[in-house]
Amino acid sequence: MGNFIHHTSVAPYVSENGVGVFEIADIIEEHLHGNEVWFGASGGSVGPGLQTSLTPFRVTTAAVANTFGAAIVILDGTETPVRAGMNYFDPHRLQIINVQNNAKTYRLRVASNRLGHGNWADAVAAGVYTDVCFKIDTTNRDASPFYMQSRRQLSHAIVWAAIASLDAVAQWVDLLFGIHEYDD
Repeated sequence: MGNFIHHTSVAPYVSENGVGVFEIADIIEEHLHGNEVWFGASGGSVGPGLQTSLTPFRVTTAAVANTFGAAIVILDGTETPVRAGMNYFDPHRLQIINVQNNAKTYRLRVASNRLGHGNWADAVAAGVYTDVCFKIDTTNRDASPFYMQSRRQLSHAIVWAAIASLDAVAQWVDLLFGIHEYDD
C-alpha cells in the first residue's frame, strides 16, 4: 500500500513536550468540531465576560501612533470552564460591533496569564500574546466575525486586550469575544 506505515507503538511519535501524535490529532479534531461560546462585557465595557451579554468590550488606542492603549480585562478567570469537565479553551474569534472612526487600520493584542503573569504588560513582555491586524469599515460588509490564532489556555485563565492604530489620536473599537473549550 505505498508508503503506509502501521503504527505499533506511540513512543516514536511523541513531540518534544511529551504529547503523542494521536493526542495531537484528538486536539485538532476537538478544535475543528468544538462548540463555540461568545462573551460580551459585564459592565463598563470590560470583563468579566458574560455569555448573556451582547454589550461589547471597548478597547481604545493610545493617542500616539502605533502605541497600544490601556489594556482591558476580557475574561477575569471566572468564566471558564463554561461546560463541566472542560479544562482548556482557545480564544478563537472576534466580532467587531462598532468603531469610532471608519476605514482605519488596527492591531489588537490579546494576552493571557497562561504562564502565570499577573498583568497584561508582564505577559506581553514575556511574549504571551497574539496579535490580530485589521482594517474595518462601519458598513454591513464587515459584519462577519474573524478568526484569531492563539495558544490553548487553561480554564480560569485571565485574558486581556489592548489596541493600537496608525493614527496619533485615541479611538475606540467595540467587540465581542468567542472561545471554544477542550476537555483535555
